[in-house]
Amino acid sequence: MKARKLYLCGGMQSSGSTLVSWCFLQRPDMDGVLDAAFDTLPQIPEQGPGQHAWCKFTIACFGFEDVKQHLEDEGWQITPLLIARDPRAVFNSLIRKRYGRNGITADDPPLRLRLRRFHRDWQLFRERGWPILRYESLTPDPIATLRTTCAMLQLPWDDAMVHWPKPPDAIPGKGNETFVHTRGAGLRDSIQPAMAQVKTDHIPPADLEWMEQEFADMNADLGYAAHIPSQAAADVPARAVPNIDCTRRYRAASRALRHQRRKRWLALVVIAATALIILADVMDWIKVIDFF
Repeated sequence: MKARKLYLCGGMQSSGSTLVSWCFLQRPDMDGVLDAAFDTLPQIPEQGPGQHAWCKFTIACFGFEDVKQHLEDEGWQITPLLIARDPRAVFNSLIRKRYGRNGITADDPPLRLRLRRFHRDWQLFRERGWPILRYESLTPDPIATLRTTCAMLQLPWDDAMVHWPKPPDAIPGKGNETFVHTRGAGLRDSIQPAMAQVKTDHIPPADLEWMEQEFADMNADLGYAAHIPSQAAADVPARAVPNIDCTRRYRAASRALRHQRRKRWLALVVIAATALIILADVMDWIKVIDFF
């Protein structure tokens, strides 16, 4: 059995969960994983300078219960935390991100499947009374929101969560591209009011309608609007259809195929060049024979 408790934080991609994770890892009594890869199960260092361990991961390839049970099998004592953000804002952001691949593989699953996994996790948290941090609450009052979250996690408050005394290189992992570019010197400098807004300009109409039906219970419970009009331009497709072409697996296979074709082409070039050299030698011998 591990000596330390593990605070396991999960949230959707593009939900602001990396910012929350950074705040907790600024505490002197906390160390761990800022932003675990979403397509592999997290590996947590068994020993660290902090009294407690922390791990944040994004719910995409695995649901919260999957990761929680895996880490419990490894001997950790889990304290759960879920970061929630309006799913329409998540979709609108994620559909444009490099890592928002709307694929059909296990490591790049469809966006709807990722959202369904989060929905099931939210229902699990509600059923069990586990702590949920609503990301939109950070913008108007970040300190009160974090204080409330600490109380739910039975952690004492620490001002380091706001002032960020640890240098960036003291926290393993730097987070996703968006966080790296928007991180300031402290929490107040890093809060993005736009994250609390919900835009739908990149959401296909059928996906917007599906989300408002799928998340009706969560939207009502967390105070999100039941309906937001579509702002999509005329060239936005009716639905974001998952495909194999955008996945890393397909692209890796395509690169391997191109590499194989290049090797074959080079082999043919070598064979052709060798044949020309041999032919030239044969012609030279013919000339010698004709001379005699």
